[in-house]
Amino acid sequence: MPGTVSSAKAEAALRAALAALNADLIYRVAYSGGRDSSVLLHALSRLRPELALEVMHVNHAIHPDAAAWAEHGRAFCAHLGLTLDVQQVCTPAPTANLEAWAREQRYALLADGLTAKHVVLTAHHRDDQVETVLLNLLRGSGVDGLSAMPATRPLGVGQLQRPLLDVDAQCIAAYAEAHQLSFVDDPSNASMQHDRNFLRHQIVPRLLQRFPQAAANIARSAGLLSQQRQPVSGHADAPLLVSELREQAPAVRNQLLRVWLRNQGFAPPRFRMLDDLWRQMLSAAPDAQPVVRWPGAELRRYRDHIFVMAPLGERPVLDWPVAHAGSRVWPAGGRVHWSVETQAPVRIASPQGGEMLRFGGMQRRLKNLYQQAGVPPWQRARDPLLWAGDELLAVGNRWRAETGLVFEWSWELGEIE
Repeated sequence: MPGTVSSAKAEAALRAALAALNADLIYRVAYSGGRDSSVLLHALSRLRPELALEVMHVNHAIHPDAAAWAEHGRAFCAHLGLTLDVQQVCTPAPTANLEAWAREQRYALLADGLTAKHVVLTAHHRDDQVETVLLNLLRGSGVDGLSAMPATRPLGVGQLQRPLLDVDAQCIAAYAEAHQLSFVDDPSNASMQHDRNFLRHQIVPRLLQRFPQAAANIARSAGLLSQQRQPVSGHADAPLLVSELREQAPAVRNQLLRVWLRNQGFAPPRFRMLDDLWRQMLSAAPDAQPVVRWPGAELRRYRDHIFVMAPLGERPVLDWPVAHAGSRVWPAGGRVHWSVETQAPVRIASPQGGEMLRFGGMQRRLKNLYQQAGVPPWQRARDPLLWAGDELLAVGNRWRAETGLVFEWSWELGEIE
């Protein structure tokens, strides 16, 4: 109950939780308008006013009051002297797995535009951690799932931190009451259709009646399991090599994959997918190019290396007639700039197979150049090719033809896997 925690104890708990935040970084607060994120934002502005704060609210457009919640957020932030950045989800909501879809959309928007100095803060607290452990336990998760939510993890080029994981919901409620904070109450949080709500309202209270220290002990166990993962995590930034993975025991291999994926910013696949995943990745012929997909990610193999990336989808084959000089956005990322002194028609196109490039004193097959350079096929498909008539002049930023034509060419890249 909120009244069981004094306002002084609640403020002390929040002050301790926020003490480690670094004033040299930029903190982007994930603000839903609910009680927990309202407390986090209010406490940050009061207790750590020297911090550089950005505030983002994601409108999932799945509740009729969503626009009103955004307006409430703007007023709440204005009262604190802050500006709220409201981001609208544009992807239509699915009919199934709505929670997972909303989470994926939310974190994608929170990660957008981050720099290496950015840290996204969420208001997950100890009770959320307990629910996550119980949910994963009921799903039959291993060490990775039972470690629950990490206090810190990569997000895009920045970091995600959960500073309130050691603060319980009673402290957060007591702080909100002491400061008379106005917040949004999402009615979906009371629906027993959601497993997390069922645990929160029906199961956890009964556990605490019988075992008053259950929440603290469950959170502590999650922390201990997380520590046990660290020896594996030390190798998680290295490339995944098929030859090395074949030598590992299945349990070690699974853990290496899960930690490596999380360090790359991707959620791992469900446990039941792993047998098929390893069969494809480790047993395929050396010249095969297996792909394993799950929501938000796909795993690809090329030669001895395993790669992870956001789903690439179908990429159209492009062939653009262009002026002899110009600049244009390239759909696979970035912008191309060119200038060619020729009477022949100029075009920019995707690789389509069979191309020849005069390079190294001879005509070379482009496919062979790619293979010798170890360029995976999905990266080849993104390269823009500059042509003058039937002569290939340039291949992305990789190769230029040995030619008598005078030309300039550059490809300014955005983020490309």
